[in-house]
Amino acid sequence: MHIEKYHQQLTRKLASNGSETADLDARLLICHFLQLGLTSFIMQQNRLLTKPELAKLQAAEAKALAHMPISRILQSRQFWGLDFTIDQHVLDPRADSEILIETLLHFRPPSFEPLKLLDLGTGSGCLLLALLHEYQSATGIGADFSAKALKIAQLNAKNLNLSNRASFIQSDWFTQIEAQKFDIILSNPPYIPHKDITSLADNVKLYDPLSALDGGKDGLAPYRIITRQAAQYLKPDGILIFEMGFDQADGLFDILQQQDFSSADFVMPNSDNHSKLMNGLGYDLAQNPRIIIAKPKS
Repeated sequence: MHIEKYHQQLTRKLASNGSETADLDARLLICHFLQLGLTSFIMQQNRLLTKPELAKLQAAEAKALAHMPISRILQSRQFWGLDFTIDQHVLDPRADSEILIETLLHFRPPSFEPLKLLDLGTGSGCLLLALLHEYQSATGIGADFSAKALKIAQLNAKNLNLSNRASFIQSDWFTQIEAQKFDIILSNPPYIPHKDITSLADNVKLYDPLSALDGGKDGLAPYRIITRQAAQYLKPDGILIFEMGFDQADGLFDILQQQDFSSADFVMPNSDNHSKLMNGLGYDLAQNPRIIIAKPKS
């Protein structure tokens, strides 16, 4: 079978299986497993696939048709313009999580200030490492209870040439974090209510680690744990920033207030490039609140 014919065939199968980016997905799989760049892919459309090549592609095709995300098949995900290795032990980084980076950069623009960052539940390290890429004099610690996740985070730090500014520690939230003060504590903790896990799409519930999804009875359990201790690890002008579910802002505001945090107001340009007071919240493209920035009350 020629590459062009296989590409067309795979595109049809993926589209019938529900992929909204079937042509792109098919091309990514073919280019990855045949080790082709885009130009070579175009130039070799009429080349016959060898039996070993076809076998590799069909194995990848079976995974894709079982709703495994293409990023998981390739074990790679681009996040904030950076390439991250992922595996079954870490959450597949979402585009929505880039809103945390964007929001924080508006609140505290990049500078050469030697900021100290703590990323709780770091997973692949995507949030911490993206921020260190922007804050070029900052250092950071990524904490995760999973030793296997930390190996992936360390690999990503090495691949992005950030190992000299990023360190990683196995810790269940703050349990193994030594007493010290940070400028920024960030977290994208598990926030799916336990009862909703079974209703998640197959490409999420079958392939993302359950520990990275399940936020307890109401989805807010990790936030309660983190906010109880966060203040003692923050500098006087330090901030706490969370990603959250689209409908969790009110519940998280209540938790923050109970622990003597208040929202940190900031201004961002809106779609018309006019300034808008954000009241401590960052929004996704559907205008759902997804990020909250808070400070300890003085």
